[in-house]
Amino acid sequence: MLIAGRGQAGERGSVAVFTVVFALAVVFLIALILDGGVAMNARERAADIAEQAARAAADNIDVATLRGTGKAAIGPGACPVAANLVASYASGARVGVDTVTAATMNSCSAPVGARTATIQVTIRTRPLVPGVFGGFTETAQASATAECGINQGVAC
Repeated sequence: MLIAGRGQAGERGSVAVFTVVFALAVVFLIALILDGGVAMNARERAADIAEQAARAAADNIDVATLRGTGKAAIGPGACPVAANLVASYASGARVGVDTVTAATMNSCSAPVGARTATIQVTIRTRPLVPGVFGGFTETAQASATAECGINQGVAC
């Protein structure tokens, strides 16, 4: 005869084991969700940094060419301007939930006299929950065109 409130001897502690296993699964899923968000945000950040660096390079307009021909063209020193922007972003983005640990400019194509600058950037971020993922590396490329005034593409 069984006494009310008591189960069989083989079932003692089974709820505790289930709770521990379920809790570990929930913690793993939360880590996966949080770090998945960090990875997606890293992709957007890489694209944003590449776009801003390309704009900075294209904004380095050669004034002599502009005055002589009336057309905007990229001047000398456009790639160092873009590299400085990427470096300043890397040093300023070291706080917050999704910390950028490194940002590097892989390539810069902004020849003097050209109208288009193309930049490729790679960033590294660290995961929120260490041990589940090692880190995230994202690479993005963007281009920008030198323009002058409000004419957007026609002679100034």
